[in-house]
Amino acid sequence: MKKFTFSPKSVLIEVAKLLVMLFIVANVVSYLKKPEVVDQTLPNLNVTLPDGTARNLESYAGKPLLLYFWGSWCPICKMSSPVISDLSQKYQVVAVAVNSGSDKDLKSYMQAHDLHFPAVNDADGAIAQKFGVDTFPTTFIYNSKGSLIFTDVGYTSKPSLLLKIWLGDIF
Repeated sequence: MKKFTFSPKSVLIEVAKLLVMLFIVANVVSYLKKPEVVDQTLPNLNVTLPDGTARNLESYAGKPLLLYFWGSWCPICKMSSPVISDLSQKYQVVAVAVNSGSDKDLKSYMQAHDLHFPAVNDADGAIAQKFGVDTFPTTFIYNSKGSLIFTDVGYTSKPSLLLKIWLGDIF
């Protein structure tokens, strides 16, 4: 019987295989769980940020937009939100905090977790319902023309989002 020995190369190969498998499974799950969006264009929807600023989602057209549905109660959102916050420093982001309490609760949560993206408080889940979102986090990426080009469900890495935003900028 041949004795199996571990070498750095064999370990790296196995880790690479595992990462590829995880990537494939995560994308299949994301695809299967993504909401059915009838209208593929950025909707004409008025939103109000906790600071009182009113915006229409259509006003974000002209550059790619990342629309991020999350909740302060969601464990995966706790991992995803810092990535979204980082991206919001350079790209257009609108976050929709679903069932996350009052405006005061949302502001406190965002300060405590050092989150800096503009967040709409969807206290009753009505906005999420309009988009068919029932799994969190869910991220929609619209291109500069306001057309939906990607939908991600669950945790998405920064490199993956950057690639999708970049693709949104060229298509």
